[in-house]
Amino acid sequence: MPTAQIFTHILELLAALAASYYWVRTKDRTVRYFVYYLWFIVLVETLGMYPYLYDLTDNAFIQKIANSKMRHNYWLYSFYNPTTVFLIGRFLIDNMRNKTIHIIIRSLSLGYIIFAISYFLYTGTFFEQSLPYDIVVSTFIIFLMVLLYLRELMDSEKILSFYKSPILMVLIVLTLWYICITPLFIYEKHFVTNNPSFIAFHYFFIGTANIILYSWYIFAFLFSLRYKMRLVTK
Repeated sequence: MPTAQIFTHILELLAALAASYYWVRTKDRTVRYFVYYLWFIVLVETLGMYPYLYDLTDNAFIQKIANSKMRHNYWLYSFYNPTTVFLIGRFLIDNMRNKTIHIIIRSLSLGYIIFAISYFLYTGTFFEQSLPYDIVVSTFIIFLMVLLYLRELMDSEKILSFYKSPILMVLIVLTLWYICITPLFIYEKHFVTNNPSFIAFHYFFIGTANIILYSWYIFAFLFSLRYKMRLVTK
């Protein structure tokens, strides 16, 4: 496994721990679904490493998986983005008051999940490939949901104290991350087999983006926690 990938997994775990620590110390239930989201990433990314075991062990169970439909980890990532959209949506709902926007977010999340289930039931490719253009769809939905959140935020007094909470900080960097990496995945199928330079750039860019993303998550939760603890001690 590449060193950069190991480092990214460590940052994912640290981000989940930082968010959990913030939640425990502040008792702020509005971040709970983002905490679930971060631990979901840790779980999927950890389980998704099992193909690396094929060349490292002769364990009968591992070899049985290697010779089954589960050889590739496509199935594990099939509902990665739909689940992510659902968790981010619930996170936003917990931080918004507009009931109409709640309905819109729920509809977007549920519609995406239904589409994913319907697609795999119809095509029977659950173990063969991930959902086509799922990164594009999830980017659009998350971008739209964040815009709805920002619209409500601008109309409230919360905008005056946004720096006291990690919510806006993590949403902005998450949205930027999706916008930046989506073009790479769109063109990946066209270049990945014919252009070694694109492969190298792809891994470098994704690795760098992930390092910035999870490092920012860690900073956002610890900085906000430090600010709140300061207020408590005054």
